[in-house]
Amino acid sequence: MVDRDNVGILDTAIRSILACLFLAVAVEQILPDSVSVVLLIAGAGLWLTSATGTCFIYKMLGIDTYHAK
Repeated sequence: MVDRDNVGILDTAIRSILACLFLAVAVEQILPDSVSVVLLIAGAGLWLTSATGTCFIYKMLGIDTYHAK
């Protein structure tokens, strides 16, 4: 079964920008360690979904910004 893309262009751009910001703050360790770990995980997740074009949370909720009508 082939996964269909469900993340649109604008959504991908926003996710990419947020991922870069989250990962930069996490790597610089400006905030406490626990917050940095959360930002690292969130940034990695956003980067993964923007790179693949598939969001599993969107899939569970039935949201599709790629094929929006």
